[in-house]
Amino acid sequence: MLHDKLSTKGVKFVGYWPTEGYEFTSPKPVIADGQLFVGLALDETNQYDLSDERIQSWCEQILNEMAEHYA
Repeated sequence: MLHDKLSTKGVKFVGYWPTEGYEFTSPKPVIADGQLFVGLALDETNQYDLSDERIQSWCEQILNEMAEHYA
């Protein structure tokens, strides 16, 4: 995964998203022993009603993380 290759180069990442509340069986880009997605995961088939709220929260999270990393 590109994330793994870049992390060894000292890249600072933003936008991790918790896997809590998701049900999945196929491998997804996750880290921290499956606790975090590398980016926002949206399930438009089974959890479409949560997408707008997740997008809003994730965007706010990214803005806060960027402010912390690059202020």
